[in-house]
Amino acid sequence: MSVTPEIIATAGLSRDGIILLSSADHTLLHANPAAVKMLAGLEATLKTGTSLKHFLANLAKNADFAPGDAQDCVRQALADITKNMSGDLPGFVCDGHRVSWRRVVGPGGTVALCLREEGRADLLARALSEHKSFIEHLIEVLPIPVYLKNTDGVINRCNTAFADLIGKAVKSVIGQKSSAVTPKTLDDVMTNHERPLLTQVGHVRDEITFERDGAETIALFAASTLKAPSGAIGGTIGSLVDITSLKKAEAEVAGAASRLIDILQKAPVGVGISARDDGTFLFGNRCFNELLAVEDGEDTASDSILLSERYREKSLQEMDMLGELHDIEMRIRRPGMKEARWLKTSLEPIKFEGREAVLWWVSDITKQKMAARELHAKANNDELTGLANRARFMQKLNHCESVLRGTETPAAVFLLDLDGFKELNDHMGHAAGDWVLTETARRMVRVARRADEVARLGGDEFTLLFINKGGETEMAKVAQDILNALSEPFIWEGHDCHIGASLGLSVFDGGYCDMSEQLRRADKAMYAAKFAGKGCYRIYQPGLENDQDCEA
Repeated sequence: MSVTPEIIATAGLSRDGIILLSSADHTLLHANPAAVKMLAGLEATLKTGTSLKHFLANLAKNADFAPGDAQDCVRQALADITKNMSGDLPGFVCDGHRVSWRRVVGPGGTVALCLREEGRADLLARALSEHKSFIEHLIEVLPIPVYLKNTDGVINRCNTAFADLIGKAVKSVIGQKSSAVTPKTLDDVMTNHERPLLTQVGHVRDEITFERDGAETIALFAASTLKAPSGAIGGTIGSLVDITSLKKAEAEVAGAASRLIDILQKAPVGVGISARDDGTFLFGNRCFNELLAVEDGEDTASDSILLSERYREKSLQEMDMLGELHDIEMRIRRPGMKEARWLKTSLEPIKFEGREAVLWWVSDITKQKMAARELHAKANNDELTGLANRARFMQKLNHCESVLRGTETPAAVFLLDLDGFKELNDHMGHAAGDWVLTETARRMVRVARRADEVARLGGDEFTLLFINKGGETEMAKVAQDILNALSEPFIWEGHDCHIGASLGLSVFDGGYCDMSEQLRRADKAMYAAKFAGKGCYRIYQPGLENDQDCEA
């Protein structure tokens, strides 16, 4: 198919761009000069015989489509053109020309694409139309009541929210004077506030009260001068926000806050709030102030009572990272406290009276700490002498074994057994025996000050552990000093208890630190000391293993 010279000549006279396509296969038949000018960057694709797809593909590469993705736009244009759908196609900008175009039926059985470059007047008209539509849409979708009035008080426009507020339908409000459709008390307030805005550009905001259906309504009212296109004052635009329920809620919140503070004051746990910036306490209930010994009226108290400057920033950073910090234990002693207290506290970030703050929950755990300490002492210490018990001593040995293994660190295990203790219990009673055990512990601790552990294993058997305090020579001196201390008379209620001691020790280094074996060797050496006549010490030697007389 081709187009006649007459059609080409006629198209050449048009100010609009015209592209003629074959109705059979939609190939390009002709593009008039106006179209070539608008699409200056696409001259190669405006030649006769170019396929529609090829033309649109190049258009997508070289033009900007305002509504969205270029590929989607040309895909839509291709569908509309090939399906013989007349109408506007997606607009675009090409080589600085803003172009709107549409598909129409062309002359001689062709398909015509008409392109028009939008001039300043077109753009302005479109912008005004879009602006007006946008404003109308915006007013309608706003959730707050909005109205527009002219200088005569006629409501030119309002949204559904405004109509609902005054109990009317939108259609029955538009075009009516405000005094005819709004409650009298509301119209009076609005008119008084709007009067200055009709003579001088400005705006007003106020909290107003009016009657609606016999009930008092409280609203936030705002109005501004509205200008006509000529620049003259054309009326007002106003809005109202019903805050009646909010005001009631504020009153309820205030009452609830007062009740909450009363509850917090009576709470059995300490509750405090400190400012995030300087740590000053902004609130503290009675329990909180008592636990921290904060005097009434002491407005300088801060969280430094609980956190030192060194740890304050670190703790607050951890609180921010985790959202809260739980169960932090601390020991404090403030002026006015008879003794130190153990406190458990948790803290979390909050807003308080418009400030960044920290909420503290504090409880007194002093009794629990003392009970736990007492329980720990009973579990790890001999109740009679106060020395470490067997369980604690064995734990110590296990720990040392893991630390010493493979080293050359010298160590020694002592095992001491009292001589004559059974006879003492039989003849002088258990009270005397208990005193001797306690006195033995006291003397051993005094003499063996450098020992890493002194323990009572049970009965009249004691043990000592030395780590890195010397070899056999040094340990032998310690052993003799202990025996000398225990050879001094044990006088109980004026009677000599006739008590002595036999001591065995195993000296070794970390290269061989099986502690159970070292304890056995010390026991072997102790019995060797008893066999040697008691009141002496023996250092374990391998030869003792074959000495049957050293067996218990």
